[in-house]
Amino acid sequence: MGAVVTWLERLMLGLAVVCVCLIMLIVTYDAISRYILHAPLPWAFELITYYLLIAAVYFAVSATFQHGDHINIDLFRVLMRPAVRARLDFAWGLLTAVIFAVITYGAWKEMTHAFSRNEFLPGYITWPAWVSYLPIFLGSLLMVARLLVHAFTLLIWGEDREVVEFGGHDE
Repeated sequence: MGAVVTWLERLMLGLAVVCVCLIMLIVTYDAISRYILHAPLPWAFELITYYLLIAAVYFAVSATFQHGDHINIDLFRVLMRPAVRARLDFAWGLLTAVIFAVITYGAWKEMTHAFSRNEFLPGYITWPAWVSYLPIFLGSLLMVARLLVHAFTLLIWGEDREVVEFGGHDE
């Protein structure tokens, strides 16, 4: 299961990179065309705000956790024995999985509601509203899977070699 989650994280991280590159290209072209050609892209703001930024963040959230790159405070954590840390990380992983499950459920409800009502976002181009919830749903769902795999790996083995340990060192 961990290998599938890792593969999905790499795929989603690649999509997040594509989104960031698209944002960069669109903003650059929009700025050049606005100030030099006096012909801005009227749809750029909506595409970036409603779709690309959301996808870039949520597609990368699980891989960021796996690489140990989320902000964390480890003042007392580094003083704990590895077994105690593993137990605390197990509990933390389950609690965080519940929070991301709530986010996943909320995104699913909003996405299906917007799809069933055929909602569109306001702007120059009428973009379908449900598509903006899809990255939140997929990214949060993947984060739930990563957190559950991580928590139960810690419970069974006492360590998770797939996830970089916070605090920057292994013992």
